[in-house]
Amino acid sequence: MDPVTLYIALGELAIVITFAIVAIGLKALDKAGFLASVAVGYPIFLGGGWTWFVIIAAFFILGVGFTWYRYEYKKSLGGAQVKGGTRSWPNILANGGLAAVFGFGELVIGGSIFAALFLGAISAAAADTAATEIGLLSRRPPRLITHPAELVPPGISGGVTYMGFLGAIFASDIIGGIAATLGVITGLSAVAVVIIATVGGVGGSIADSLAGALIQRKNACVACGQPCEGRVHCGKETKYTSGLTFVDNNVVNVLATVAGAALSLAVAAAFIL
Repeated sequence: MDPVTLYIALGELAIVITFAIVAIGLKALDKAGFLASVAVGYPIFLGGGWTWFVIIAAFFILGVGFTWYRYEYKKSLGGAQVKGGTRSWPNILANGGLAAVFGFGELVIGGSIFAALFLGAISAAAADTAATEIGLLSRRPPRLITHPAELVPPGISGGVTYMGFLGAIFASDIIGGIAATLGVITGLSAVAVVIIATVGGVGGSIADSLAGALIQRKNACVACGQPCEGRVHCGKETKYTSGLTFVDNNVVNVLATVAGAALSLAVAAAFIL
């Protein structure tokens, strides 16, 4: 590696580390999530350059912002994220791990294919986060995506609301707008890039809800009887009720990014062809 390239690589690493340190200072990221955030952010920066890093940073900021908005109200519903919404390593890897793989692919191989895949994965993660956090503010109770007539408690995977759906579109459009402005996918119009992001984002969010309803592990609190996803509720270990025991919310989030990446790639291919 020549000195100029080495200095650039070290400079990019410094930016990623600085971003993570600031996030820790703002309590948006815990210490366990530090290494995970660097492991995700650095390959993205190396492969896609500063434009890709801006997109992953925008996703992180949006996600934390959506989580913090009216957090106490969401907490009263029982659907708020734990630890005040502070991200840790499982959340970082589940939402950004696939994007990091695409960043590495862009570094080694290159080509618009990885840009489309990256955009779809990030859009799906952003859309899913927005759908959950904004959906919790809905005045109408969520309905199970596989059985729309069935009402479910707020925050339960598989539950959907109109507000959540609009939130998914909104977050996808923001990510797509940033990507279009920065020229992340060359050779396509800004409108096409936004469409690619929106289809991947909303599609990934729907895939997340379907997986949450069909295969994610479900538990019930032995104290209050309320359905929940965590292993502990009301200070007691919860009871398994349904779903695959090894499929938690993080696994479902990974599946959502896979679906979003695949959908965005398909739409990008349609525009190119």
